[in-house]
Amino acid sequence: RKSYTIGGETRWVVDDVDFHARSGECVFLSGPSGSGKSTLLSILGCLLESDSGEVHIAGRRVDTLGVAQRTKIRRDMIGFVFQRFQLIRGLSAEDNVAVPLTLQGMSLADARERSGDLLTRVGLDLHRKQLPTAMSPGQCQRVALARAVITSPKLLLADEPTAALDGKSGIETMELLKELVATTGSATVVVTHDPRILKYADRVCELENGRLK
Repeated sequence: RKSYTIGGETRWVVDDVDFHARSGECVFLSGPSGSGKSTLLSILGCLLESDSGEVHIAGRRVDTLGVAQRTKIRRDMIGFVFQRFQLIRGLSAEDNVAVPLTLQGMSLADARERSGDLLTRVGLDLHRKQLPTAMSPGQCQRVALARAVITSPKLLLADEPTAALDGKSGIETMELLKELVATTGSATVVVTHDPRILKYADRVCELENGRLK
């Protein structure tokens, strides 16, 4: 459970939610704005602490960990995909994807080699040295997907991954995400308002007023 107090009134944004995603499963969270989807995603991603309850990732309880330990969990076990890509504008596509590996201690040369291989796999071999500002939104989201899965995370979290894309790019992004999830075996949770992509879910969970329907 998670609440906020606004104007002296307590509002439960996540209210008694019992949720799970299995390895290799792609679960969608849908529901109206303000239903608690992004809050739940932030709790799963160790970015936000819940008021009560437990969070387990790959058999390890993580909600009781300190700030430094939660940071390591995010680095080593969780991949994030954002609506606006959140790429580092001054780094090439190759170096953006390499960042998670260097944070884990891999040399830049080795990280770039693995990054380049993955970018080739997602159809961006010719764009490895380009900056995000020189790429289309669809290409940027492919880079962001590659960055999210480069470490083969146990958990992959995507917040509105198609919201900034046109219909064709959105479908291509979801097809790629499903392909990558099948390879990494990551448990995947996608928050979306986009009805066009619901067919890519293994399971859809609806949230309303902080509760699962």
